[in-house]
Amino acid sequence: MNNNEAKFLLCAYRPGGRDADDPAFAGALAQARQDPALGAWFAREQSFDTAMAAQLGSIAPPPGLREAILTGARVSRAPQAARRWPVWLALAASVALLLGAGAMWRMRSAKQMDPLTAFILHDAQFEKHGGHGEAVSDLERVLENPTTRLASGLPVDFSKLRTTGCRTLSFAGHDVLEVCFGRGGSEFHIYMARSADFPQIASTTGPRIMKQAGWSAMQWADAQHVYVVASSADPAALRALL
Repeated sequence: MNNNEAKFLLCAYRPGGRDADDPAFAGALAQARQDPALGAWFAREQSFDTAMAAQLGSIAPPPGLREAILTGARVSRAPQAARRWPVWLALAASVALLLGAGAMWRMRSAKQMDPLTAFILHDAQFEKHGGHGEAVSDLERVLENPTTRLASGLPVDFSKLRTTGCRTLSFAGHDVLEVCFGRGGSEFHIYMARSADFPQIASTTGPRIMKQAGWSAMQWADAQHVYVVASSADPAALRALL
């Protein structure tokens, strides 16, 4: 396990040590104890989460908010003028929804998609990219060709890409390759792993598109490889690649 993998897992670790006995976090916690930089990052994260939880716990919704929301739902078919909420009530409801979304973001991101895709979306957004080598350049040219349909098969020589300069990540002890390319004015990041290393994902039928925090990921597989394309472009731009 490297520090990126550990950070991804520890982002879902609740403050106060409530997950200390959860085996899912054992490896990441051990990594944080051994690596001073990771340990300092984790301490800052826990302090922030503790402060955020305290602030959220101190917020009391306005009296009657629940009843007002339910009443608004019951009269949703009434004329517009007859069902306007007071400005303060609308603001209170908005604040409550935003705070709830912020508090639950990390847990939802871990539960709504498989861990590999969640890891890839994080990497695509926040990590440095770049690779080199003839094999990478050849694949980039294929990917940037507007006539190339990604799901029809790509000329991927996994071993050659990895050994000649392709950006290589490690997830769950397995190599994942990444190549950046442009198409139609948008930037995309394609991640490739061996199907044998991720059999559960490889067995999924058909392409899947997932969206999170303004980014989208499209996942599919063939007999040899699992592919995930990540981009801040609209999901329709990802579908067009297929």
